[in-house]
Amino acid sequence: ETGKGRWTFDTRSEIVSSATFFQNKVIFGSHDNSLYCLDAADGKQVWSYATEGMVNCSPAVVDHFTFVTGCDEHLRVIDILTGKQTLDVPLGTYLIASPAVSGDVLYVGTYASEVIAVDWKSGKTLWTYKDPQREFPYHSCAAVTADRVILGGQDKRVHCIDRATGKAVWTFATRAKVNSSPAVVGNRVFIGSDDGNLYELDIPSGREVWRYTDGAKISAGPAVGEGVLVIGSESRNGRIHCFGKK
Repeated sequence: ETGKGRWTFDTRSEIVSSATFFQNKVIFGSHDNSLYCLDAADGKQVWSYATEGMVNCSPAVVDHFTFVTGCDEHLRVIDILTGKQTLDVPLGTYLIASPAVSGDVLYVGTYASEVIAVDWKSGKTLWTYKDPQREFPYHSCAAVTADRVILGGQDKRVHCIDRATGKAVWTFATRAKVNSSPAVVGNRVFIGSDDGNLYELDIPSGREVWRYTDGAKISAGPAVGEGVLVIGSESRNGRIHCFGKK
């Protein structure tokens, strides 16, 4: 209502993680190798969990558990109520992307050119997707539908993977890295590319339906709500675009 600051909490290094909320708590990671949980009302620390590397991801939340991946090459499941770790899954590579969780399965792209599906309750890897001819890391965070996992790759392509089997359904080629995280609306997926375009793709076929050319890199993920899509680009004048229905 006023725009005045309510509180500030300082970590010991930069924060690239976005905040995630659970009840009256706010959860985020820091490059000081920690995951933090604060009281959202006053900014007081509830707990912190020390990892063995920088935390880049935005934590996902299911029930009262949060999931963190980062530069220590581990997937960690943390009980938000206690701040204690309940599961540690060594991944063998560090991660830039944030995990996407649906039900008991977590999906995330890695720096080792793989997309993995992990049962977060048992720690078992259900499948691993990897292009046999191209090895490029994934910085894009996956969007998950009832039967598909979709994300961008630094190989300049958008990848659509069968959620049950981990097999490729289709790929869509852009002209530059795809670090943008996709947004799904019905049977359509929207995603930006460093080639300066925002793409709308048909999920069943992978066909391009529409594109908007900004000219500057679009590495942000689209935000969808209230009947519109909003996205920014890396243009020098800081353009933000808002798209409504056709």
